[in-house]
Amino acid sequence: MKKFIRLSAVFALFMSLLFSVVTTVDAKGSKKPLANLLMVPLDDRPANLYFPQQVGKTAGVNILTPPKDLIGFYDNPGQGQEISEWVLANAEQADGFVISSSMLAYGGLIASRTGVQTKEKALENIQVIKELKEKYPDKPIYVYDMIQRLAVTAISEDYAKYYSQIREWAILYDKVHNLGFEEDRPRLEELEAIIPDDVLEDYLNARNRNHEINKRLIDWVDKDYIDYLILAQDDAAPYGLHRSERERLLDKVETLQVDDRVSVFPGADEVDVVLVSRFVNAIFEESPKFYVEYGGVHGKDWIAPFEDTTFDKNVERHIVSAGAQITKKQSEADIHLMLNTPSKEDSDRGQDIANMVERIKNLVDSRKQVAIGDVLLVNRADENFVTQLANNVDLTMLLSYSGWNTAGNALGITVGHAAARDAFLKQTSGFGVPVYKETAEANYEFLLHRFALDQGYKNVVMPGANQLIADIGANQWNLGENYEAVNQFVKEKLISETEKWYEYFDGKQVYIGSRGNKDFYSTIKDLEKVHVELPWPRTFETELETELELD
Repeated sequence: MKKFIRLSAVFALFMSLLFSVVTTVDAKGSKKPLANLLMVPLDDRPANLYFPQQVGKTAGVNILTPPKDLIGFYDNPGQGQEISEWVLANAEQADGFVISSSMLAYGGLIASRTGVQTKEKALENIQVIKELKEKYPDKPIYVYDMIQRLAVTAISEDYAKYYSQIREWAILYDKVHNLGFEEDRPRLEELEAIIPDDVLEDYLNARNRNHEINKRLIDWVDKDYIDYLILAQDDAAPYGLHRSERERLLDKVETLQVDDRVSVFPGADEVDVVLVSRFVNAIFEESPKFYVEYGGVHGKDWIAPFEDTTFDKNVERHIVSAGAQITKKQSEADIHLMLNTPSKEDSDRGQDIANMVERIKNLVDSRKQVAIGDVLLVNRADENFVTQLANNVDLTMLLSYSGWNTAGNALGITVGHAAARDAFLKQTSGFGVPVYKETAEANYEFLLHRFALDQGYKNVVMPGANQLIADIGANQWNLGENYEAVNQFVKEKLISETEKWYEYFDGKQVYIGSRGNKDFYSTIKDLEKVHVELPWPRTFETELETELELD
């Protein structure tokens, strides 16, 4: 009965959106979105605002988010109660919801790693999820939360030191007390003597509170307050306190028999994009099939850095969570997913890159849709790979690319972007040319952004900015009065890098959509604007937003 109710709700939503699509076509040149998705983000970083907003635009979906002054800034938490009020005030205009319970409960990702917020207040702040479903039973509600990572946040020099110590302590505690690795006990006791009691107590209080919230959300899936829940494992390892937490959560999921509506996987910053894709596929009643290929070792033979499961499992869970599916038959594939994994031997690296690029080129030349997850390196693109890719493959023919941060982050952004865009492109009736053009501009803006950010910023500009910080004696964790100097350096250098990457897009004729039997194309005419700004007083991430003109 529950499954029938959920399917009926999706059908009702689709029919209402289909009517709005017709309205959009009738209004020639109108930029009215095909749907509105209300999103409460994990925090105010670009990965959790710009990335999902842009992916939504590639499919004609407008993402509504709370005012920036409510969602916090860096280590200043967002205002959960005020955000709840904003959500209820704006829910009527939304066709669905993507909600970070970490933002509602604690004020964002960084705040979730401290024990400041009480469990009682956190539970109070997430009640809006139940209120939404009671008031709008036919609107899908997708929620995600974090299984706390091993380390604390490095927001100061002291906490940078505790970052490594607490991470190691959490791993050794699990090995010694849960798994009986007695040889690790001396080092565990040494760490317990070094780490201040109040720091460790705060860390454990946050873990215990967060675990209770995770369990409550699973209960709400069972009670149909939540249509789909992702519990994303923040930076982790094969051993650690998170391991037993995760197993207990999975046991609860199995006991309640809600495994078809709860997914647990390594990741964090990509989840907004993944759930935007799930919403897009729901409204268009699509579920693209991914055929997965590994450029190096198979995912079953690799556990990526900061993750705790073999990578093939993470791939499957991200694809399913995005509203898509995996096929083992190339002939059935809507999307070919190429994943840049490590080579079996260092000496194989050059050949593996050459083989990947050749394979991608052959697929693109055959007019196959290709998505690329550059998952090899943490927090940056594989420079040799993307350089050869750009020199041998028309980048505008790719469906998506990402090398952002951890393997799970890059994977989810790649899959979410590809699945959302594919779902939109499959629609062959009802859209006018202005809609096709607007979504195409957003698509190629995001694709350009990905290469310029993951390669141009992470491998070129960011190292230079960090060297500048060292040269002027600034604090890497809080730029303070040196923010403007570093920000200006980043602006100048990254705009230049973006312009270099735009050369691979300039003048290319691109497919933008079909209506009936007629295909529509446009030409990338100009890079009109590049916006660059450090969103937080550090260099780990930066805002990079481009505006393209298509003729």
